[in-house]
Amino acid sequence: MTKPYSETRDRVQVYFDQTAVKAWEALTNETPVSAIRSKVRAGRQEMRNLLLSRLPNDLTGHSILDAGCGTGQMSIDLGMRGASVLGIDISENLINIAKERLPNKLKSRVNFAVSDMIKDHGNFDHVVLMDSLIHYPEADAMAVLSNLMRRTRNGILFTLVPTNSVLKFKLLVGRLFPRSDRSPVIVPLNIKSFIKMFDSRFKGKESFEMTSVGQVNKWFYTSEAIELKR
Repeated sequence: MTKPYSETRDRVQVYFDQTAVKAWEALTNETPVSAIRSKVRAGRQEMRNLLLSRLPNDLTGHSILDAGCGTGQMSIDLGMRGASVLGIDISENLINIAKERLPNKLKSRVNFAVSDMIKDHGNFDHVVLMDSLIHYPEADAMAVLSNLMRRTRNGILFTLVPTNSVLKFKLLVGRLFPRSDRSPVIVPLNIKSFIKMFDSRFKGKESFEMTSVGQVNKWFYTSEAIELKR
């Protein structure tokens, strides 16, 4: 039976606030990390660059919600491009790290808050959810996107973990690692099926189109970038 959204969210929150907060603090800066984490770091950097490449270089005057912002790397990158950014995450510890790392010159336009991505945070030009939906089954991910579309003027960029036999093997191997080196629950999805589900549910009702825009596949990091655009 599929777990309710709140149960999965609480499990993810415990992971980032307790089990692996130190590991993720190190992962998201220049601190030396294990071989496993170095692969994840490289994969996340590549994915962040891919998502950023889908947005204008000059974001002055644009408002952006960075949902599941973690330690704030994406939010800072967006702020450096001139955007007004709200970064949210369910982990208070990660949000505290994000606030500490925020450069003084960005404090007037980048803000961080502990919050859930299903809550109403107002209207935005763009929304980014990097590796925020990967913990949830298809129905929950679709529900989150449905809520966000109503409050997004231009587009939504998000990632999902594509299902395949190689990834299933990696996830099995990952269970052998120490808890701080493991990811929390991850739900691989059939991306083509997910896009078809979106089209059948929203075509003609919403003015958004969903397309895959690229995949990053490192040994311990696999994620596919998807764009919802008006």
